[in-house]
Amino acid sequence: MFLISFEFALFLFGAVWLNWALRGKRSAYRVFLLAANVLFYATQKTGILLLPLGVGMSNYVFALLVSRAKSDALRKVWLCADIVLNLGFLAFFKYFEFLYHCLDSVLVPIGLNLPPPFIELYFPIGISFFTFQGISYCIDVYRDSKCLQKNPVDVLLFVSFFPTILAGPIMRAGQFISQIDKPDYDSRSFQDAFALILIGLFKKLAISSYISEHIVRDVFQVPGAYSSITVLLGVYAYSIQIYCDFSGYSDIATGIAQLMGFRVPLNFRMPYGVTNMQDFWHHWHISLSTWLRDYLFIPLGGSRKGKLRKYLNLMVTMVIGGLWHGPHSRFLLWGTLHGIALSLTHAYNDLRKFRLARGGETKTATGPPSFIRPFALKAGAWFFTFNLVSFLWIFFQAEDSARAMEIVQAIFAFNAKGMGFESGVLAAVGAGLMIQFAGPYAMELFSKTQQRLPVAIQAALIALLCIVIIRLGPSGVPPFIYFQF
Repeated sequence: MFLISFEFALFLFGAVWLNWALRGKRSAYRVFLLAANVLFYATQKTGILLLPLGVGMSNYVFALLVSRAKSDALRKVWLCADIVLNLGFLAFFKYFEFLYHCLDSVLVPIGLNLPPPFIELYFPIGISFFTFQGISYCIDVYRDSKCLQKNPVDVLLFVSFFPTILAGPIMRAGQFISQIDKPDYDSRSFQDAFALILIGLFKKLAISSYISEHIVRDVFQVPGAYSSITVLLGVYAYSIQIYCDFSGYSDIATGIAQLMGFRVPLNFRMPYGVTNMQDFWHHWHISLSTWLRDYLFIPLGGSRKGKLRKYLNLMVTMVIGGLWHGPHSRFLLWGTLHGIALSLTHAYNDLRKFRLARGGETKTATGPPSFIRPFALKAGAWFFTFNLVSFLWIFFQAEDSARAMEIVQAIFAFNAKGMGFESGVLAAVGAGLMIQFAGPYAMELFSKTQQRLPVAIQAALIALLCIVIIRLGPSGVPPFIYFQF
């Protein structure tokens, strides 16, 4: 059941109706919500039905063992066992083929051959997301026993919640479980929810899918066939595509959750409007970056053990963040490059703070007027940051490092020959860049307008906008990019 389909619309209509019909009945509501989660996940072609429930139940059991342990050493043992088991699930399904081929490549030179894999694994959609949620729950209980949930069904609902199970946002148990018996219900919440769903559909269908079909796919496959300016535009276009695709899904998931009375964490906040790499990771895939900060960077020592240790911790965190996306060298390289960029940003900020503390920076009267200098500096910092992020996406999207270098070489060949691009691509890229700034205002205007209209006209307007957005999209909608992670 594809998220953008008539079948899912029918499923969602029934789920939202039953959600509010049963919300006041504690046990019946939990049974319904768990059944809805299971039914939705069962319709995913590569979904392994019991895996999210197994992850949820194992984390519930280990968190219980952690909370009841008599000594701190035993608590650590149970926590480590939980983390190993969860990462084992993740490695087995996500990295089995990669590890198998790595081992085979090591053994072949010494005359040994591995037998063919005894099983054919299907990649469970969403495993990277619900596994991280399960780990965070057990760690939270280890840090504070008050986080323990007595009802195992609540933990299963948290891990398997159908709007977020496929690609996040990554929630924390305390955020979600506390809302099960305290629904957020008012007319404005419903209008905001529909606004989120509509803008998410627009990002995915009208911008992301169009860009993918008309420039990104072909440029990243055969960069040598295009002019340098077209290849450069293709790189910028992919930056917009992945933003509109992933933030579009996050908007839809957030809107669906809100229709059911749940608030989920914000996942994007104008990431292409920032002026340095540190701020980029405060605004891009926020639920993952904060997870990595809270459960990896800080436990490694964070910034508490000196500057060099902080830069090393940043590198380790970003490398693991890259590998979280998959067992491919391009993700490892992408994470490493982001780690270097993030470490250099922190080093620059640390140096500035040191110079300011020593009185090393003084004002000067020379140069442009004072009201121009800050604007010029910010504009230059934004331009540099956006281009750096866009060029790093090359290593994320290209099928291998060789193809990534072909794309870079094609850009800097300054070749005017080769195929060009359609004018509509420029409009789509511009719209994708602007929607992150204008989107919140458009949603605010939509919600306020809807509240003034009769219910029948509200429904008609939503249906009309859905039809228009669907017509803007291609005939065959590609899957969301982050479904593969």
